[in-house]
Amino acid sequence: MMIANLIEKEWMWRNFNVVTSDGVFEVAYDGRGIGYEQVKVNDEVACRKPSYIWYVEKFDFMIGRSKAQVRVKVSLLLQISKFSLLVDDTIIYSE
Repeated sequence: MMIANLIEKEWMWRNFNVVTSDGVFEVAYDGRGIGYEQVKVNDEVACRKPSYIWYVEKFDFMIGRSKAQVRVKVSLLLQISKFSLLVDDTIIYSE
């Protein structure tokens, strides 16, 4: 069983505790970087992408031995309009 518990939700930032069969991981999406966005797992950069023109929509990375993905859509008002976290192709968090 995989579970994502939202810990923190701020402007262009989401932070979760993610429980997988490999253990508990802290996963954070950070869209506040100047010229880049990133996802961290246990406070280490798991995926970083440049975002010079507009925000990146998809981040692929690993949580333990599982494939993970963050999908983000940003509105013209510079707010997250859609966000989802997938582990092994299963959506475990969505807003």
